[in-house]
Amino acid sequence: MNSILSHEKEELIRVIFMPISNRLQEETGSSLVEVEEHGHLFVSFITALGNIRVRCSGKRFIIQEFNLELRDTTMDYFLLRLCLFLRRNEGNIISILRDPRTATLVDFVESRYPDSVFTSLGEKSYLELKVSRFIARIAERAQVNQS
Repeated sequence: MNSILSHEKEELIRVIFMPISNRLQEETGSSLVEVEEHGHLFVSFITALGNIRVRCSGKRFIIQEFNLELRDTTMDYFLLRLCLFLRRNEGNIISILRDPRTATLVDFVESRYPDSVFTSLGEKSYLELKVSRFIARIAERAQVNQS
Protein backbone atom coordinates (compact mmCIF):
# COMPACT_ATOMS: atom_id res chain seq x y z
CA MET A 1 0.00 0.00 0.00
CA ASN A 2 1.38 3.40 -0.92
CA SER A 3 2.23 5.83 1.83
CA ILE A 4 -0.35 8.50 2.45
CA LEU A 5 0.20 12.19 1.81
CA SER A 6 -0.73 14.88 4.31
CA HIS A 7 -3.59 16.29 2.21
CA GLU A 8 -4.96 12.76 1.63
CA LYS A 9 -4.88 12.14 5.37
CA GLU A 10 -6.81 15.32 6.11
CA GLU A 11 -9.39 14.47 3.44
CA LEU A 12 -9.82 10.90 4.71
CA ILE A 13 -10.36 12.12 8.26
CA ARG A 14 -12.73 14.95 7.29
CA VAL A 15 -14.77 13.22 4.55
CA ILE A 16 -14.99 9.66 5.83
CA PHE A 17 -13.96 9.13 9.39
CA MET A 18 -15.44 12.15 11.17
CA PRO A 19 -18.96 11.38 9.87
CA ILE A 20 -18.49 7.73 10.89
CA SER A 21 -17.26 8.86 14.30
CA ASN A 22 -20.33 11.06 14.68
CA ARG A 23 -22.62 8.15 13.77
CA LEU A 24 -20.84 5.79 16.16
CA GLN A 25 -20.96 8.44 18.88
CA GLU A 26 -24.75 8.29 18.77
CA GLU A 27 -24.75 4.52 19.17
CA THR A 28 -21.68 3.70 21.27
CA GLY A 29 -19.91 6.83 22.49
CA SER A 30 -16.86 6.24 20.25
CA SER A 31 -13.67 8.20 20.05
CA LEU A 32 -11.57 8.61 16.93
CA VAL A 33 -7.86 7.99 17.19
CA GLU A 34 -5.46 8.34 14.29
CA VAL A 35 -2.03 6.82 14.23
CA GLU A 36 0.50 7.01 11.43
CA GLU A 37 2.96 4.13 11.24
CA HIS A 38 5.69 3.76 8.61
CA GLY A 39 3.94 6.16 6.24
CA HIS A 40 0.51 4.49 6.52
CA LEU A 41 -2.55 5.91 8.19
CA PHE A 42 -4.34 3.71 10.69
CA VAL A 43 -7.68 4.96 11.97
CA SER A 44 -9.17 3.41 15.09
CA PHE A 45 -12.51 3.88 16.78
CA ILE A 46 -12.24 2.87 20.42
CA THR A 47 -15.38 2.39 22.47
CA ALA A 48 -16.36 0.67 25.69
CA LEU A 49 -18.18 -1.91 23.53
CA GLY A 50 -15.33 -2.77 21.14
CA ASN A 51 -12.97 -1.39 18.52
CA ILE A 52 -12.64 -0.75 14.81
CA ARG A 53 -9.22 -0.37 13.14
CA VAL A 54 -8.72 0.49 9.46
CA ARG A 55 -5.48 0.79 7.48
CA CYS A 56 -5.96 3.50 4.88
CA SER A 57 -4.67 4.96 1.68
CA GLY A 58 -6.34 7.04 -1.00
CA LYS A 59 -7.29 3.93 -2.99
CA ARG A 60 -7.52 1.07 -0.51
CA PHE A 61 -8.82 0.23 2.95
CA ILE A 62 -8.01 -2.83 5.00
CA ILE A 63 -10.26 -3.42 7.99
CA GLN A 64 -8.03 -5.11 10.55
CA GLU A 65 -10.32 -5.06 13.56
CA PHE A 66 -14.09 -4.80 13.95
CA ASN A 67 -15.25 -6.37 17.19
CA LEU A 68 -18.21 -4.11 17.81
CA GLU A 69 -21.91 -5.02 17.69
CA LEU A 70 -23.79 -2.30 15.82
CA ARG A 71 -27.20 -1.88 14.20
CA ASP A 72 -27.33 -3.13 10.61
CA THR A 73 -27.96 0.40 9.37
CA THR A 74 -24.84 1.67 11.15
CA MET A 75 -22.72 -1.12 9.68
CA ASP A 76 -24.11 -0.30 6.22
CA TYR A 77 -23.33 3.38 6.80
CA PHE A 78 -19.75 2.59 7.84
CA LEU A 79 -19.12 0.47 4.74
CA LEU A 80 -20.94 2.87 2.42
CA ARG A 81 -18.79 5.85 3.52
CA LEU A 82 -15.66 3.84 2.73
CA CYS A 83 -17.05 2.61 -0.59
CA LEU A 84 -18.15 6.03 -1.84
CA PHE A 85 -14.71 7.47 -1.13
CA LEU A 86 -12.96 4.58 -2.86
CA ARG A 87 -15.22 4.74 -5.91
CA ARG A 88 -14.40 8.42 -6.31
CA ASN A 89 -10.69 7.56 -6.17
CA GLU A 90 -10.99 4.56 -8.49
CA GLY A 91 -10.65 2.02 -5.70
CA ASN A 92 -12.48 -1.24 -6.27
CA ILE A 93 -12.13 -3.30 -3.12
CA ILE A 94 -12.35 -3.03 0.67
CA SER A 95 -10.34 -5.81 2.30
CA ILE A 96 -11.52 -7.28 5.59
CA LEU A 97 -8.97 -9.43 7.37
CA ARG A 98 -10.44 -12.85 8.20
CA ASP A 99 -9.64 -13.00 11.87
CA PRO A 100 -11.53 -13.42 15.15
CA ARG A 101 -11.17 -9.63 15.59
CA THR A 102 -13.30 -9.03 12.46
CA ALA A 103 -15.73 -11.95 12.73
CA THR A 104 -18.70 -9.65 13.43
CA LEU A 105 -18.18 -7.68 10.22
CA VAL A 106 -17.26 -10.71 8.11
CA ASP A 107 -20.45 -12.51 9.19
CA PHE A 108 -22.54 -9.40 8.53
CA VAL A 109 -21.15 -8.82 5.03
CA GLU A 110 -21.27 -12.49 4.00
CA SER A 111 -24.89 -12.87 5.13
CA ARG A 112 -26.26 -9.58 3.76
CA TYR A 113 -24.15 -9.11 0.63
CA PRO A 114 -22.99 -12.56 -0.56
CA ASP A 115 -22.95 -11.46 -4.21
CA SER A 116 -20.66 -8.52 -3.38
CA VAL A 117 -17.75 -10.44 -1.86
CA PHE A 118 -15.02 -12.92 -2.62
CA THR A 119 -12.19 -14.39 -0.59
CA SER A 120 -8.52 -13.85 -1.37
CA LEU A 121 -5.98 -16.23 0.04
CA GLY A 122 -2.30 -15.73 0.65
CA GLU A 123 -0.18 -15.27 3.71
CA LYS A 124 -3.40 -13.93 5.30
CA SER A 125 -6.98 -14.51 4.21
CA TYR A 126 -9.23 -11.55 3.37
CA LEU A 127 -12.89 -11.09 2.60
CA GLU A 128 -12.92 -8.66 -0.33
CA LEU A 129 -15.94 -6.37 -0.68
CA LYS A 130 -16.59 -5.16 -4.24
CA VAL A 131 -17.14 -1.41 -3.94
CA SER A 132 -19.41 -0.85 -6.95
CA ARG A 133 -21.53 -3.94 -6.26
CA PHE A 134 -22.00 -2.97 -2.61
CA ILE A 135 -23.09 0.56 -3.56
CA ALA A 136 -25.59 -0.88 -6.06
CA ARG A 137 -27.03 -3.23 -3.40
CA ILE A 138 -27.43 -0.33 -0.94
CA ALA A 139 -29.22 1.70 -3.63
CA GLU A 140 -31.54 -1.27 -4.35
CA ARG A 141 -32.38 -1.59 -0.65
CA ALA A 142 -33.10 2.15 -0.43
CA GLN A 143 -35.54 1.94 -3.37
CA VAL A 144 -37.33 -1.03 -1.81
CA ASN A 145 -37.61 0.80 1.52
CA GLN A 146 -39.10 3.88 -0.20
CA SER A 147 -41.82 1.79 -1.84
